Amino acid sequence: MARYPEAGSSTAEVAVLLPAVAILLAVAAGAGAVGGQQVRIQQAASAAARELARGTAASEAIGTAHRIAGERISVSCGESGGYGRVVVRSAVQLPLLGDIELRAEASARHENLP
Repeated sequence: MARYPEAGSSTAEVAVLLPAVAILLAVAAGAGAVGGQQVRIQQAASAAARELARGTAASEAIGTAHRIAGERISVSCGESGGYGRVVVRSAVQLPLLGDIELRAEASARHENLP
């Protein structure tokens, strides 16, 4: 029976590459989480700004932002120069990098202005 000098080498290669593959998967999952949350908070900011432009109370606009992006966001509303402005902030926790702060901003012109 012949002996193969490379027996078990594929097991060693997998053992060496496994941590790199795990890190790559964690980074990909984190990027997806960050991207998804950024889209949600941008949609929330846009919807809240549209409500302010229609003359809705700021508390209702903030409620709309929370319904779209969840309760773990921070929303600030303001009005200046005939525009309603909304800023939404959120944090995403990533396994290797910690918390990443996200920010979305939207403004809309008041509808009752000429």
